[in-house]
Amino acid sequence: MTEKIYDSKAIRKQIIFLIIPVMLENIFQMSAGLISSAMVGRLDPALISAQGVSSRITGILWALFKGIGVGATVVMARSKGEEDFAKCRRTFEQTVITGCLIAILFILIFLFFSSNILSFFTDNNEILTSAEKYLKIVIFTAPFLMIMAAVTGAFQADGNTKTPMNIAIIMNIINVVIGYALIYGKFGFPQLSLLGAAIALLISQACGALLGIYLLYNKKHGLFSTVITKGFLKVDSGTLKSVYSIGIPAAFEQMFWQLSAIITSKAILTYGEVTFAAYQLGLQAELMSEMPAVGVGIAATSMTANAIGKKDGALLKIYTKQLITTSTAISLFSSMLIIAFPGVFMSFFTNNPEIKEIGIYYLIVMGFIQTPQNLSKVLSGTIRSAGYKNIPMIIQFVGIWCVRIPIALVFTYVLKLDVIYIWLAMAADQIFKFIVSVIIYRVKRVDEIR
Repeated sequence: MTEKIYDSKAIRKQIIFLIIPVMLENIFQMSAGLISSAMVGRLDPALISAQGVSSRITGILWALFKGIGVGATVVMARSKGEEDFAKCRRTFEQTVITGCLIAILFILIFLFFSSNILSFFTDNNEILTSAEKYLKIVIFTAPFLMIMAAVTGAFQADGNTKTPMNIAIIMNIINVVIGYALIYGKFGFPQLSLLGAAIALLISQACGALLGIYLLYNKKHGLFSTVITKGFLKVDSGTLKSVYSIGIPAAFEQMFWQLSAIITSKAILTYGEVTFAAYQLGLQAELMSEMPAVGVGIAATSMTANAIGKKDGALLKIYTKQLITTSTAISLFSSMLIIAFPGVFMSFFTNNPEIKEIGIYYLIVMGFIQTPQNLSKVLSGTIRSAGYKNIPMIIQFVGIWCVRIPIALVFTYVLKLDVIYIWLAMAADQIFKFIVSVIIYRVKRVDEIR
């Protein structure tokens, strides 16, 4: 059978038009947290640290639901390639139902044991008290995060990246307005400080999830409005197995990072709450700059899965080549921005000169590893879609727990070096994962249909 020939320029244009909304959707979705951090960053360093500690906990949940969403995206994209639209809807519904049950379980755990969990980080009573109050509100975002992960996956699997972007914009506007009013006590609302940020985040996530459900099912233009399935509440073991066999390794891949961030946060807190606040805000600034490349990584998962569903080897190869090229270009540009203007990025999040100075050093180090870090995301998405669902998880595990954490702990507790050496340990981890991903990609011939 003769392999199809595709126009590289046309494919590149298709990718650009796909990743721009994905990129913007991720920027706006993440900015719900980023803007909260920016507003809280004008408050006391102890409150910044309290939000940062809580974020390490909720980040584990985000990683779990994001991973499940990746599994749903891959299954739905393959189903779309096979033109099995009923399976797309069934996959979404089964993912949301089971995911929300998991979310409720975690809500109960954190409501009753939050103080015990948070005490792992620090014995500073001021930070612990604020973090516990913040966490007991933010934890209720869990089911909405799960729904949004599935909603985004459903639209992206269909090639519609604009709708998730529009939802994220609306969420962001809600978060900014309510956050500003409740954090600072504006427009007649009480000044709730950090708790105001938690309430705003919860409301914005709830609105985004409900809007996403409406847009999927509304009778006029909903993606699932003309697709009929039976047994909404009936467990489909085959579908769930497909979703979770991909989603759980993807979740662990993310959770390894989140768990390492907990260990790293504990180490950084030994340098003082100002240093930890700088790390927390520097991390948010880095996320803001790398969102375009993250969008390419997400596009890699859905686009390669769709090509595999069609069993189109030529399309898979050209998708992969163009995604890598695009990610490299974007990453080099973001690297230059971070290295050249770290102070500008930090100024968005804080006006504290001591916090800003420490955060600048973090951003400069991270700026130099943007390209390997972001290309790893593209390669992981492609490897996962090709059927090697456990390999990205294994690479993440080895990089974090055999490179990043051991080096960081030795620098902190044994050699007692400056905090910048922890940043260097993080950079070493990202470079290691990139090298291994390239080797796996070439050895396994991931860009070929099997």
